[in-house]
Amino acid sequence: MAKSISTIAIASPESRLSSIKKHPRRAILLALLVLLVGAGGLVYSIQARRAAAAAGESALQTAIVRQGNLVISASGNGVLAVSNEIDLGFTTGGQVTDVFFKPGDYVEAGTLLAQVDDQQAQINYAQAKQAYQELTSAAAIATAQQQVAQAQSDLMSAKYQLEYLISPEVMYWEEEITKGEQTLKEAEDFAKASPNDQDAQQALTKARDFLGFAQDKLQDAWTLYYDEYVPETFRLIEDRNDKDVYAVPTDLEIKLARTAIDEAQKKLNDSQDYYNVLTGAPMPENASSDALVQLQQAERNLQDAQATLDGTKIVAPSAGTILSVNVSTGNPIRTQDTDTETATGTVIVMADLNQLEVDFYLDESDWSLAAVGNQAEVAFDALPDKTFTGQVTQLDTELYQSNNTSAVKGIVQLDSTLDGIDLPIGASASVDIIHAQADNAVLVPIEALHETAPGKYTVFVIENGTPTSRAVEIGLQDQLYAEVKSGLRAGDVVSTSPVNTD
Repeated sequence: MAKSISTIAIASPESRLSSIKKHPRRAILLALLVLLVGAGGLVYSIQARRAAAAAGESALQTAIVRQGNLVISASGNGVLAVSNEIDLGFTTGGQVTDVFFKPGDYVEAGTLLAQVDDQQAQINYAQAKQAYQELTSAAAIATAQQQVAQAQSDLMSAKYQLEYLISPEVMYWEEEITKGEQTLKEAEDFAKASPNDQDAQQALTKARDFLGFAQDKLQDAWTLYYDEYVPETFRLIEDRNDKDVYAVPTDLEIKLARTAIDEAQKKLNDSQDYYNVLTGAPMPENASSDALVQLQQAERNLQDAQATLDGTKIVAPSAGTILSVNVSTGNPIRTQDTDTETATGTVIVMADLNQLEVDFYLDESDWSLAAVGNQAEVAFDALPDKTFTGQVTQLDTELYQSNNTSAVKGIVQLDSTLDGIDLPIGASASVDIIHAQADNAVLVPIEALHETAPGKYTVFVIENGTPTSRAVEIGLQDQLYAEVKSGLRAGDVVSTSPVNTD
């Protein structure tokens, strides 16, 4: 196949000029085309530069520092309760004769709410009271006073008898030795408790010296007893080998005389104690005399009878509202003995509804966010548009266990009364425990913070279009915002994206 060869001819400038001259309209169109192409290139170049600049600016994200409230809290669930719900019951069995109130009624403290038949209890109380009054009457007090006087006389007679048997001198120094021994014991205890106290040591030395002196004087008294007192006091029995024999008291006689003094002293003490109790003194500990034991038993019987009579009635211990009544007139009431008291179970439940609270439960991970004294906000499921305030008054130190889950349990005392809430006890609620809060604070997004050292932060503030580093002091933080204590003002624009500081 033969190949065709094309020849391209290049026109000279002269020929091109000749062509333009021959076709002037075509030349004008060509010039316009060249101008349009050049202008399009210039526009494209400008737009490309602007797009590149816009792309650089869009890479820097910013936020405006604002002013508002920052709250750190823990959220949980709760139920409406009362702070001082009281379960009331009889402590004496019998048939219910009266129930005076119904649920919802408000009662004052001391109001009689219900009672059982108290006829037998009244009889028992009257008998116990009469027995006690007989033992504590004016006549009984006068008799006790006479017994004290008689016991004093008997004691003096017993002492005179011993003094006669052993001589006044011997008896005196025996009594002084008894006193000296007591004084020495007290001085020893004082010196032992205060070993460096000079006064205590001097008192101990003085007590020892006196006791030794008294013991010597007692020996001298016994010598005088046989040499002088016996011949002068007791009759002469016989004369044996030029030696007089006298009717000297035997050891048994002297021992019996000492025993008589001890018994007379005890009788006087018991009589005096009994008289003192009858005239208003407290019952002495470990009272053992027959009179005091009898008085104690009579007093105990009266107290028991009074408690039985009181147990036939239910009286409001404080002002409040009746929540429930579990008996009716005619119902039999039976008592059950427990280790601590006799009770019939709960018959009436009442509470002061001016002191409402919410039992709340938090996830155990929120343990550090709750404490007694924290403020709380409560929203009840039945009143979702209302928020009630209160304060944490109790936080259990042990986790609450239920259905294989653990929770932090506590109590919020509400500022509102039941009238202000108008919900039944047990109503469900959502609870927010306020751990900390900053009101009307300067707030910056967490993304704007750059930690330069532990607890030290900077932010990049946009000034004249340029990010500028600035140190800030940070307070409370949550997952979104941080409280700025110094370094920023509301309205400042900060970068929330990484900034290249090169």
